[in-house]
Amino acid sequence: MNEDTFDERELILELFPGTSPALLPPGEVLYYRDAQGYIHIQEDPLHMVFEPIQMQPSIKPVLCEACRVQISRTTAVFVRGVVPDSGGRRFRYLTLCEDTEACRERARPEHLREILRRGILH
Repeated sequence: MNEDTFDERELILELFPGTSPALLPPGEVLYYRDAQGYIHIQEDPLHMVFEPIQMQPSIKPVLCEACRVQISRTTAVFVRGVVPDSGGRRFRYLTLCEDTEACRERARPEHLREILRRGILH
């Protein structure tokens, strides 16, 4: 007997496909860096990929938008992600910790969800 199992989010999206992600129950938020150096933030069905960009050197500290910790610019990475359905004409810019592993441990899921919602839904 092959029984399919679905989580709450999958059932809601199957029965009500137009449901706003803000109304879905929280799922697991993935935050990682791939082998090419791109940073991914994902909570199904939302997924954004951010590419690192170069910034001018400065001594002023910045705030990591994922873990909300003030960091020096030497330990920060500036990234941009293409806003979906923009045809590559709109970007979302972020400041994140260069050490993605440590940042992931400090980051609260609601902060990562906020990044996704602002990048995808706005």
